[in-house]
Amino acid sequence: MTVAKQISELGKRITALGDEILFRTASPDLDDHTTRVVRGFAVAVEPAGEVASALGSVAHQLSFLERTEHLRDQPDAMDAREAATLVIGDALGLADASLRDASYSLYAAAAAASPPSRQLRAARSRSTTAAPLPAAAPSTVPPAAAASSRTARGR
Repeated sequence: MTVAKQISELGKRITALGDEILFRTASPDLDDHTTRVVRGFAVAVEPAGEVASALGSVAHQLSFLERTEHLRDQPDAMDAREAATLVIGDALGLADASLRDASYSLYAAAAAASPPSRQLRAARSRSTTAAPLPAAAPSTVPPAAAASSRTARGR
């Protein structure tokens, strides 16, 4: 799949998030449950935008590499092309961390929108695989994930 197609697909997902937020906030009387769900969706928009930006950078650098392919043996072009590959690597690292951040927010929003039933929670607690229970409505990214994504963004 080309980077441009990934950007386009991501744009559709961001639009869907915006539509969910708009749909849920259209009601004049928002309850706490709806507010938690909206917060989860809204928090996911920022990292999704960061992914789109990072993929835009990748597309730009790939375009540069394609345009300068015929110059690849010239010393100045070699340096610039090497720098472009480093930018691509950094941008993909940022995209990966941002996707993780968005997924945590969406997971929290899903748990808030439709928390697991009592029977499911009881079954999970008896399970020998010890699957973790999702929090009823976590409002933030887990601290470990936030720290790792901040580290990746600081490059």
